[in-house]
Amino acid sequence: MRSRIFHIRMAVVLVAAAVFLSGCYHMMSPRTWKSSLGRMDRMVHPDRMDRTDFQDKMDRMGRWDRSDARQGGKVSKADRPGYTVALVEKALRIYDAKGREATVEYYSSQESVDGEWYVFIADENNILIAHPNPIYVGVSLMDETGIDITGYKHGAEIATATEEGKWIDYIFLNPATGQQEYKHAWAVRRDGLIFVSGWYQVLPTLSLGVTKEDPAEYTIAFVDHALRHYQAHGREDTVAHYNTPESVDGSWYVYIFDEDDLLIAHANADLLGMDLKEELGLDSTGYHFGTDMLEATEEGLWVHYVFVNPATGEEETKHAWAVRHDGLIIGSGWYE
Repeated sequence: MRSRIFHIRMAVVLVAAAVFLSGCYHMMSPRTWKSSLGRMDRMVHPDRMDRTDFQDKMDRMGRWDRSDARQGGKVSKADRPGYTVALVEKALRIYDAKGREATVEYYSSQESVDGEWYVFIADENNILIAHPNPIYVGVSLMDETGIDITGYKHGAEIATATEEGKWIDYIFLNPATGQQEYKHAWAVRRDGLIFVSGWYQVLPTLSLGVTKEDPAEYTIAFVDHALRHYQAHGREDTVAHYNTPESVDGSWYVYIFDEDDLLIAHANADLLGMDLKEELGLDSTGYHFGTDMLEATEEGLWVHYVFVNPATGEEETKHAWAVRHDGLIIGSGWYE
């Protein structure tokens, strides 16, 4: 088991490194990207002007400095969230300076793509009107494109963006890797339009293709699903859901501790309100696993201890994955 956990931890480290190498042409399939470039020239430039003519036109956009856009202003690409926000802000400045038509035209072209970043725009009816891949122009955020593999309706969340902006996290195919990965998108509303850009984050696992035959992977995916539920429905609904029998999946269930380390969601209602720092966090061997679990961060950690398996009523070794989010600790585990 120790060897297995070691390999899992090493995989997380290696995958984290891959974050900086991964690309993210959001909503684009690997097969359509190259072929769409030719179609894009025909759709965006009906007069078939060449790249020099197009670039000359973009250079005449006054305040818009394309080389500055490529660099994301003073924000480095190493700061992926900051760089994403900077690109959306630049798109808003283009819109304010040159208006809707010129902005839509630019962000409907491959010229607007900056490595793994690009901007897409939805109109007042949540229809995509600008995207580097023309097959998505005219598609609604509310249809299948706006629903990820877990059933999370990220399109509907993007549609709630305000002028202050909001982050929306969901799962989408990264065409650069061919893998389902987390997409972190920043969306801002301006004059009824929604301007969006984002980046991918590679994680150790996702629920797609994960089975109970690999309990460690299944546990991480189970917690991932709880985090997405929280992001989509909020704290109150999430706590209520994970206090119901319907949320239990065999020996898997989600538990949640609040900011005061008190248990607020669990398959066993008799444990609610107990403190992780006290008796609840102490197993029958004398190991105070609660102390270690309190060290959980947004990256998550494993804690191994003895606990009663509600599926069998027996004390067994529990392998728990815990993640801190918005001050809460959200976790699950499997028994062995």
